Amino acid sequence: MANNEYLTEYDGIVKTMQMYLDGSKQGRSELMRPAFHPDASFFGYVGDQLANGTQFLFDWIDKNGPASAIEPRIVSVDILESIAVVRLEVDGWSGKLAGRGVHMSDLFTLLKMPTGWKIIQKAFHWSA
Repeated sequence: MANNEYLTEYDGIVKTMQMYLDGSKQGRSELMRPAFHPDASFFGYVGDQLANGTQFLFDWIDKNGPASAIEPRIVSVDILESIAVVRLEVDGWSGKLAGRGVHMSDLFTLLKMPTGWKIIQKAFHWSA
């Protein structure tokens, strides 16, 4: 992949991730839904509870409410033609369900679609 092409794809991936982050910060799943493919998967543990399915994620975001103080960092973006893996670390989760001081480590898999990059999978580790 040529450097210019990589940068274009990288920018598209970051744009998709920003939709996820905007929804997280504002506690509004409708802001992040366009970032996800309708058949995306979602898995991880919140304490001892297995969280799975994007509907779980969207409901949780809405019930948690705003987490405006989160500090997200995109740690890595690996792009291979039409697929990508993004590692995201987020400090400072707060809200009605999260409480305070939660750290989230996320791995996202994205697929390049005709309409742009879409999240097809999210796996996470929750540290309270």
